[in-house]
Amino acid sequence: MTFKKCISDGVTAGEISQEKADEVLNLFDELFEQYNRQLGPGPATSRASIDAANVMKKQVMERKRRMMLQAQTWKRITLDLENYRTAGTKQPRKDKAALALFEQDEGSRFLSIAQLEKAIERSATRKMDKVLATFRRDLTGRVRNKAKLENMIRETFVPGSTRDASARELAQGWQEAAEYLRKRFNAAGGAIPKRSDWGLPQQHHSLKVRQAGYEAWRDKITPMLNLEKMVDQQTGLTFSPQKLEVALRDVYETISTDGMSKIKPSGRPSGQKAMANQHAEHRFLVFKDADAWMKYNDEFGNSNPFDVMIGHISNMSRDISFMERLGPNPMATKNFIKDTLLKEGADDPKAVDRARVAGKKVDELYNILRGTHNTPVHGFVATAFAGTRQLLQSAQLGAASISAITDVNFQRIARAMNGLPQTNTLRAYLKALSPLKAEEKGRLAIRLGLTAEGWSSIASAQMRYTGDISGPEVTRRVADFVMRASLLSPMTQAGRWSFGMELLGTLADNVGKTIDDIDPRLKQSLERYGIGSEKWDIMRSTELYDHKGAKFLRAEDIEFRDDIDPKLARELATNLMAMVETETNFAVPSTSIRGRAALTGDLPPGTIGGELVRSFAMYKNFGVTLVNTHILRSAATPGAMGKGKAFTNLIISTTLMGALALQLKEMSKGRDPRSMDTGEFWGAAFLQGGGLGIYGDFLFADLNRFDRGLGATIAGPVVGFADDVRKLTVGNIFEAIQGEDTKAASELISFAQRYTPGASIWYMRLGLERLIFDQAKLWADPEARTKMRRIQKRYQREYGQDFWWQKGKTIPDRRPDLTEANVNRLFGN
Repeated sequence: MTFKKCISDGVTAGEISQEKADEVLNLFDELFEQYNRQLGPGPATSRASIDAANVMKKQVMERKRRMMLQAQTWKRITLDLENYRTAGTKQPRKDKAALALFEQDEGSRFLSIAQLEKAIERSATRKMDKVLATFRRDLTGRVRNKAKLENMIRETFVPGSTRDASARELAQGWQEAAEYLRKRFNAAGGAIPKRSDWGLPQQHHSLKVRQAGYEAWRDKITPMLNLEKMVDQQTGLTFSPQKLEVALRDVYETISTDGMSKIKPSGRPSGQKAMANQHAEHRFLVFKDADAWMKYNDEFGNSNPFDVMIGHISNMSRDISFMERLGPNPMATKNFIKDTLLKEGADDPKAVDRARVAGKKVDELYNILRGTHNTPVHGFVATAFAGTRQLLQSAQLGAASISAITDVNFQRIARAMNGLPQTNTLRAYLKALSPLKAEEKGRLAIRLGLTAEGWSSIASAQMRYTGDISGPEVTRRVADFVMRASLLSPMTQAGRWSFGMELLGTLADNVGKTIDDIDPRLKQSLERYGIGSEKWDIMRSTELYDHKGAKFLRAEDIEFRDDIDPKLARELATNLMAMVETETNFAVPSTSIRGRAALTGDLPPGTIGGELVRSFAMYKNFGVTLVNTHILRSAATPGAMGKGKAFTNLIISTTLMGALALQLKEMSKGRDPRSMDTGEFWGAAFLQGGGLGIYGDFLFADLNRFDRGLGATIAGPVVGFADDVRKLTVGNIFEAIQGEDTKAASELISFAQRYTPGASIWYMRLGLERLIFDQAKLWADPEARTKMRRIQKRYQREYGQDFWWQKGKTIPDRRPDLTEANVNRLFGN
């Protein structure tokens, strides 16, 4: 029986689908055509039949493996939904459990996708401590040691090609990280083949590729490729010229349309393709050498190899987390979760409503974590608005580091919750912030699996206040410079490192104790992340990591133990990393997936609604994050007395730290501290401590610190910026037509003062304002001094404040008068 007849009979018997039969027969024809030129018709038919059958068998086995993984995933998720109990009432709530699969809450005792993603990313980057230390970004956001980076890329493609031993060592760190991710992706259901000559992935720029056109793109890339090493993954054979043309055109269409060419108009929702089938395409194009790879990326991709590496780690970590939590086809599992909720509430109208609401939130969380939430409808519009937001952040967040001093208090609360020592909180924080031996401390932190966004990402610190770091690179760099120069980035990084090291060090100090003998708060934290008595006994038997006498319990040492089951070792290491990452987010509140969903929903960028909601969300992310961390944890504390103590501690301490931040900001603006014996002050301090300081200005005043009303502030900075542009342009034109004095010069100076990037940096702002902007206003506007006196009188009237450096003067009259704050009365002296 011929091969084709066998396949035809299989279709007739219902053993194989017609679609699969057509695929196999097409493969047989391709193989026969290649073998026939070498072997002749008879041998070619035999070999093509065997190889096509083997390919089909391999595909069937892979499909069965993924089906088994998917079934195991659904069973595990079903148990998680059934066993979930709310933190406060201990009631079963499958709708809340479904959301906890994406981002944890206080009731969940299973890991979420958000936790897994960060744990996997840290597991990969800890193998690259030298890479990150060598190429970490400088004050302007640029990657350091560009020549060394190019040597490292060459060593990645051809070991020993540069005779640069350090570059070779750096290349090995990258290769270990990439291989770790490849293996973990495949273990979760993927099928990325190993290629010994693979260097780095391609990060294509779809617009540049599309603008070039297929013929020009093909003609430029073909001489850069090693065609002999580019093989058909199905057959293992090199491409014929005809099939290579088809393959390259398919690659071009995929890149130029951002993958949209793969979508078939079948009526099914897009995205049904299993995630396990992704990422193999990164290894399809084989470049001749590193220089060819770099030349292609300069013209059609990302010209910064460091960003390509970090992006690959981020993307792989995200996809692995989805597959490990939701199976090889996460989209199908998401629909399974939503159907399960609807089925459970079929007989109860209220339960059906809850299920539908939860299903909508599941979609939002899924899209945010996948990144499709930020896929623009109109690319130019989205980029323009994102760049505008970046520039506004660079102009308005220069004093955010003063607000960040509240981190010391959040560190204290998080340490108390986890049974860590609290007396050295400030000392550990300042030690991590010190620039002395910064590289050594950073490398230690990365080796321990701690965060390193300040070294690897542009404008990462502003995520705390904006929840968004999209936009053109030039505007992201401007914003990043302000974040670094204002010390917000170093303070954020120091806070996260100091807490993470303290937690891992405390665990190391307790390895000699059973879980029942350690601090009850630390025990509770371990159990919160699925680490009970048996698992703790395994973890504490791991050899500790020693750094100059300081010992740490490190996740990597647990994961690669050879005396326990590898799957269990990885589970324990992942749970530990999730614990460190999540608790660090309590110590240094950063960003919340639920918060982003609450603020922006699923409105995409590049639309009027999407951009308006992103303007509204600016500077509100930090406050929403506190709701999803400390406030919910306080509410989940057992017993009414426990809740009362938790909320009292949180409210009083954050208000006091907010008061300190508020007074420091006042003095940085040239004003004396505000009186602290009024309800107005403590209301503002309460909001300041909770990350909503801008709204404290509205408690007893009509305008906020940016001279805007409540409505304009709620609408967001982009709307306010647009209104200021309107007044400066159209408004002055109409005034000029009507013969009125436009005062355009004075208004332009005020506009520049408000929107110049870096002008709000706390240690520069007052000098710039008094020595440059005030003097320019005095020159341009005869009424400027009257306006300045009016502003000073307003502060005296509303807040009882005087200016220690009066507006319009080039030197201060005196030092800030601290007695105005009535600090002694506060402490009863």
